[in-house]
Amino acid sequence: MRFFTFRRGVPSLVLALTLMLALAPGAALAHERRTVGDYSFLVGFNNEPAIQGEMNGAQITVTKPSDGNRPVTGLQNTLKVSVAFGGGQPKEFPVTAVSSTPGRYVAGFIPTRAGSYIFTITGTAEEQPVNERFESGPGRFDDVDSATTLQFPDQVPLANDATRAAQSAAAQASEAQAAADSARSIAIAGVLAGVFGIAVGIAGLVAGASRRRAPVADVRTA
Repeated sequence: MRFFTFRRGVPSLVLALTLMLALAPGAALAHERRTVGDYSFLVGFNNEPAIQGEMNGAQITVTKPSDGNRPVTGLQNTLKVSVAFGGGQPKEFPVTAVSSTPGRYVAGFIPTRAGSYIFTITGTAEEQPVNERFESGPGRFDDVDSATTLQFPDQVPLANDATRAAQSAAAQASEAQAAADSARSIAIAGVLAGVFGIAVGIAGLVAGASRRRAPVADVRTA
């Protein structure tokens, strides 16, 4: 009877532990772990899921496996973190230590676009050189989600999205206008060339007719 009760209780226990881990503050649900020399780097977004337009940051947790997974502290003074959206120009953000979790650091920023981000970490970890590139995506850490995916009941685009949409529409309208102006100029040039050609043809006909009507001189011998 006890064995039966234990077996029935196992799934509930597993589910409870899973929920506790998922809801635990700072739980690394979608981070990328990588060995960098003698150290282990765990990298991802500080807040997950990462939502466009909300405060977030690049979170880096550094430990030393050969020393009992010792948290490596003081790296806010020796590591630099730059962030890039897709293949765009990177920007460096200050690195701060998380006082409640030794060995954890955050380079805070607000992701203003949904999509893939690249974190480049350079500097040193206890005198060991570090130069690592972490890119969000499947199998690594999550991309930034669009804010509209979680908006309810109305989906309201962020101001920067609306601005980019307006700029894109204006650019397309400008390109269309430029194409129309170019076509109009070509058409006008064609008409002028045609008129000029007709004028030259008429002038040639008039000149030929004049030569045919000219009287022949009366040449008399003395």
